[in-house]
Amino acid sequence: MNTFLSEAKENFTQITQDRRQLHRQPEIGFDLPVTVKYVQTRLSEMGIESRLCGGVIDEKLRQNFMKGGFPYMKQCYGVTATIGEGEPCILLRADMDALPMPENAELEFKSEIENRAHMCGHDAHTAMLLGAAQILKNHEAELPGTVKLMFQPGEECGCGSKFMVDDGILENPTVNAAFMIHVMPQLNVGKVQYSTGIASAAMDTFIVDIKGKGGHSSEPQKTIDPLLISNQLYTALNLLSGRETDPKQTVAMTVGTQTGGTAINVIPDESHMGFSFRTFDRTTREHLLRRVPEIVDHTVKMWRGEYSLCEFHTPSTYTDAELCASLRPALEKVVLSENIEKIAPMSGTEDFGYVTERVPGMAVWLGAGTESSAPLHNPDMQLDEDCLPIGAAIYVNVAWGWLRNH
Repeated sequence: MNTFLSEAKENFTQITQDRRQLHRQPEIGFDLPVTVKYVQTRLSEMGIESRLCGGVIDEKLRQNFMKGGFPYMKQCYGVTATIGEGEPCILLRADMDALPMPENAELEFKSEIENRAHMCGHDAHTAMLLGAAQILKNHEAELPGTVKLMFQPGEECGCGSKFMVDDGILENPTVNAAFMIHVMPQLNVGKVQYSTGIASAAMDTFIVDIKGKGGHSSEPQKTIDPLLISNQLYTALNLLSGRETDPKQTVAMTVGTQTGGTAINVIPDESHMGFSFRTFDRTTREHLLRRVPEIVDHTVKMWRGEYSLCEFHTPSTYTDAELCASLRPALEKVVLSENIEKIAPMSGTEDFGYVTERVPGMAVWLGAGTESSAPLHNPDMQLDEDCLPIGAAIYVNVAWGWLRNH
């Protein structure tokens, strides 16, 4: 058995304890004070000095995220720390935030906060990286370089990593490569998947608040109907993906929210629509980013309405083929070659893309259940905790192997 995997299994109780404690106290969005305090305390117990990394969120962005269903968030702070010293430097990333949704499973460590739960698996990522940090700290004197830890908030917001990148996490020391793990409950424990090139879809989200002029349903000529406008916009957006993008390029357009009105005989003053596009091709994405604001503007104004538009953008995660090839032997030392599979890009979005825009990176999907398990973002989702030491060992082996080779 791989030495680091043996050490991770010896630490199984602590890694599991970390995961369960985080699972009980889920926090959503950018500002995660309880989670951050827990991570910094655990690192301090290992003798690892850490610091906050991120920044203050400007008021307009706070308001925009509230429209997206998130709480009022004043700041975005993750945790970063280094183990070892000197060059080169590899970054290991784990996200920490939960989802605004319920948890159905009656676990002894079930979420203690109503309508907040780690149905995303981020509690496992954080616990695995804490487990890896302990092993790396134990072998710090042998490290030929620096391992930088990135405990990130706001991944479900689509840009938590951006705040940490903007605050300089890729500098001092300069990060030369980056690596992340995401658990997959519908992939068997011990299996690993990855993609080269584009590894996840970009997601571009738009929230439109349409202002009309309300009135009596018997006198529509005296009104400006915002519900009619939102329905026209819904149709136009669906036509956009079907008529202005290459059929060979995947475009997934979803209107997730469309609201307005309080009574069947009243034309309301306002309506609201939230929608998103997921794409893999850069040219296709750039075209949609130009056209969506035009279509919103022309459609609303065509029917004499007014509107405000807020946008959120998350790029695709790009995985460097050369880096993936160089790191695969480190993965094989933990899970063996026959358990590693190269796959097509995942249709979901992962904001690790803000890191891989700047440095070569690799993302892997780690099995944490069975094919019959409930999927991510489902209230019945559960993880097999046997995946935890495997993930911790992968983090360590990747960092160790890459530093040895560079």
